[in-house]
Amino acid sequence: MKDVMHLLTQREKEVVHLLSLGLTYEQIAMRINVSHETVKMHLKNIYRKLKVQNKIEALQKVKLL
Repeated sequence: MKDVMHLLTQREKEVVHLLSLGLTYEQIAMRINVSHETVKMHLKNIYRKLKVQNKIEALQKVKLL
């Protein structure tokens, strides 16, 4: 599988990394100083860019799981 990380912005990469650590959306929001809704928006964009349906598929696609 080719590297897909180049499709993501720096912030989206950060969100994926924090998600891979098992943090909740609330914890991610607090860590990067944004709202819970902003985290959800980032994840929605990540899923669209990676052509996946959920966080498990996203993490598998970027090889963090």
